[in-house]
Amino acid sequence: MTQALDLNLLRYLLIIDKYKTASTIINHLGISRSTLNRGLAQLRSHFDNELFILSNGQYHSTALAKDLMSRVLPLLSGIEECLCKTSDSALGKLKGTLSIFAPTFLSEPVTVGLMTGLQEQDCQLELKSHVWPNDNMPNLDSGDFAIGINSFPFDCSGNIIQRRLGSVTIGVYLRPENPLAKFDSIDISQLEKVQVALLDPGANVQNQENTVIERHGVKLKSAITVPSMHAALSCAERFNYLVFASNAYPEYRRHGLTWRPVTNDGHPIEYEYGFIYHRTWYQHPAMNSLENILKSSFQQVISPTTDPTAEVS
Repeated sequence: MTQALDLNLLRYLLIIDKYKTASTIINHLGISRSTLNRGLAQLRSHFDNELFILSNGQYHSTALAKDLMSRVLPLLSGIEECLCKTSDSALGKLKGTLSIFAPTFLSEPVTVGLMTGLQEQDCQLELKSHVWPNDNMPNLDSGDFAIGINSFPFDCSGNIIQRRLGSVTIGVYLRPENPLAKFDSIDISQLEKVQVALLDPGANVQNQENTVIERHGVKLKSAITVPSMHAALSCAERFNYLVFASNAYPEYRRHGLTWRPVTNDGHPIEYEYGFIYHRTWYQHPAMNSLENILKSSFQQVISPTTDPTAEVS
């Protein structure tokens, strides 16, 4: 018994003893008859014992096989339990800090939903939000639990994993008495001469709503430029400007504004968004859990299921 044994073959002991016939055994294991024969031959050679006696088309365990199974079963059960538990509350097992880099127009509306999801998973990480840096790409160190959220796809190195989260429908916030508010949607051609409150979230960081609109050939006429979305919406409410944004600020529809999607020849105008992280966290259960939380919070806030043109009472 000096040869190294493929430990995967230990499952054969339990499966052969349980299912008895070759056809049932190979169907359960998802292998061919020849693979079963090779595996059984290796087991017999390693333990220097027949292990299973074939009689009338069924395998019957030897005394040594039964002894081996009594010792192997608890070990395999423990391994399966351990593997199952790796995904149970994976975020709750991490210590330290979760750093999130994002432009303010994306981080502002989803922070509450993100925190709710983290708390539901008993996450003890300290959440630190950072503005997307001036060089257009955050430094995601391999040892840090950190992500960046922005428009998708990203132009990033091979050490960075990028994941799509969804798409954003671009619209405008405006006062109900604005002539454009009478439409269920506003064609982009109607926006050439409107007064707009523009968002300037920081040097070299573009507001995707404004950028996507200008890509469609509309040069926005800025009446005022402000550093945050809330400041822009407050100015729209008071001074009758338009603000390009996703339908992610329902509180402003309770205080004098309404929202209408922007279209181009009847088609909604959208942009993709996603997040990035260092490849050392790829397929880690905690990162998988965080991705699910991000998707949920973005869908609830950025892409609400309620009718965006319905007024909030």
